[in-house]
Amino acid sequence: MTIVEAIKEVLRRYPNGLEFEKIYDEIVKTKLYEFGAIDPKQVVRSKLRQHCVGLDFPSASPTKHFYSDGEKGKAAKYFIWDGKAQPIKKSDVERPDRLPEEIIDSKHKEHLSQIKNQMMDFIYKADYGFFEKLVIKLLQKMGYGWDSKKSGLHTGGPNDKGIDGVIYLDQLGLDKVYIQAKRYKVDSAISQSDIQKFIGAMNTQGASKGVFITSSSFTRLAIEEASRAQLMKVILIDAEKLSELLIKNHLGVSVSQAYEMYTIDSDAFIDR
Repeated sequence: MTIVEAIKEVLRRYPNGLEFEKIYDEIVKTKLYEFGAIDPKQVVRSKLRQHCVGLDFPSASPTKHFYSDGEKGKAAKYFIWDGKAQPIKKSDVERPDRLPEEIIDSKHKEHLSQIKNQMMDFIYKADYGFFEKLVIKLLQKMGYGWDSKKSGLHTGGPNDKGIDGVIYLDQLGLDKVYIQAKRYKVDSAISQSDIQKFIGAMNTQGASKGVFITSSSFTRLAIEEASRAQLMKVILIDAEKLSELLIKNHLGVSVSQAYEMYTIDSDAFIDR
């Protein structure tokens, strides 16, 4: 019997739920599992959290068996999840019972949010030409273009005819991606007419692939307009997606510190 199976066996006997310490006491008392850990109560707690619906952190299991009543610390009760009941969600501040890896994951997401905000602030303060060149570099970093440095052309300016840049997918320029970049403030969404102008500019070029990138967002009508484009594919990238891609491709950011997270490899402790 595994620890998870032992926990489930105890909770079947207590349908009104139990705290993790009492679950541990019941496992020991009924001899369902023999622990070898230095702090076996924390092993039970860890297994409960890793298999608890509503909790998602790096070492969490995709298979869920339990749910919590959302109470604080040691007072939190756990129950067997029937696959239907909705877990009670509480803010991170209200959940001191979290595992260290949960806290790290939560703080990492908070860190990414701060970096995205700082990144977009720099973009807002830069000139339009910089933004247009930045998105060309981003697409090249993502692998578009026959050469990581030579395949991008910045065409933006007073007479750009609705096209701010071109990525040449092959060395002869037979296949291209056309780019429109709009450095708008967050409260100024890209409209349907903006998309129509871009599609019109692409039609003039006989283009089949286009990317519209903005530092703001797209209205619902703008998204629908892009989806209706005939004989061409138009991809829309808003501020949230743009910041994610910049971070993922290490453009405008550098890694200052990396932390390794570990999970136990149970097979390594089996003498085969």
